[in-house]
Amino acid sequence: MRKIILIIIGLIVVGFVGTCIYFVGGVSATIPPIKKYEFSGSVDQLLTGIQKYRLTNPDITFQITERTGNKQNGYGTYFDIKIKIDTSIMEYNLECEKSSKEGGPVKTLIQLIGAHNEMNYAVGGYGINGTGVKSMVKDFENRFLAKLQIQQHIVITPVQ
Repeated sequence: MRKIILIIIGLIVVGFVGTCIYFVGGVSATIPPIKKYEFSGSVDQLLTGIQKYRLTNPDITFQITERTGNKQNGYGTYFDIKIKIDTSIMEYNLECEKSSKEGGPVKTLIQLIGAHNEMNYAVGGYGINGTGVKSMVKDFENRFLAKLQIQQHIVITPVQ
């Protein structure tokens, strides 16, 4: 009986220490976004503009993948944009959320959180230091954001 109690106490201590190491060690930490952008308008205006742009550009796909949050803290919308370039398909994972202050102009924060080449999985990733990510960000800005601004008058600017 005493042996069983010692085993149970030992398991509890190991579980507690393991949980502390997990959180303190940052194992559950998120990777910072590759790049941040800002849009002077609401999340709905941004998503509607992207959808309209996609309808006139067959090489672009747009899909909302998840919505998180609540009314008190705000909502985050995750979405993917795929751009077909020659024989490659570039996939960009983004998240947007309301970033305006109470009573201020309506603004939306957009975070580029992933960039991938679907035809070559060695290229891309979730951090700016991933193989080829910097050039993929330039492609995203030139092939998507610049054209979105021209066609839909949606101005998205980088955040420092």
